[in-house]
Amino acid sequence: MKRTLFIISSVILATIFTVVLACNLIVIQVGNGKCYDDIDAIPHRTYGLLLGTGRSTTPSPYYDARLQATIDLFRAGKIDSVIVSGENLYEDYYEVDSMVIALEEAGVPIRMVDPYGTNTYASLRRIGTFEGLSTSMTIISQYFHNQRAIFYGTILYDETPIAYNAQDTDIWYWDIWRFMRESLARTKAVLFSLLLA
Repeated sequence: MKRTLFIISSVILATIFTVVLACNLIVIQVGNGKCYDDIDAIPHRTYGLLLGTGRSTTPSPYYDARLQATIDLFRAGKIDSVIVSGENLYEDYYEVDSMVIALEEAGVPIRMVDPYGTNTYASLRRIGTFEGLSTSMTIISQYFHNQRAIFYGTILYDETPIAYNAQDTDIWYWDIWRFMRESLARTKAVLFSLLLA
């Protein structure tokens, strides 16, 4: 009996691991060549889509880096204006407002504000409903996040967007959390895309 349970458990775990690995490889492959680290190499796009960093009582370690990446893109002439997408749904948390204020102080034009970008898919789907916004876009986030955003872009848009990688964090426990969370988020993205197909 114990041997049977062990075999069944092993098969289930191996299946889960295989599915997660396969989904992650698919997302990586789709994003290959579309995520840029070099600001000189990235092509010009009309809009930059700045993705929020999730609800928290304080900014996440990714917050400042994404803002700086956006400012750098604009000053380098790689984007003309910015679409800010994030959460503004709680009384004690105004992610979008704070990003808009910081960008305006830096002289970056705001094309549109989306306070209902509660997750990556929601942000890209909502922007895709506005004609013309998705056809010339650079997504702005960290590399690990950009890959998944690009994957969603291939599902939602006729023209796959590109992305600019903001500086990542070197905080080790955030790296562990990010790896675990992103592995599952990529799996969810691929499985969700199969439901949409």
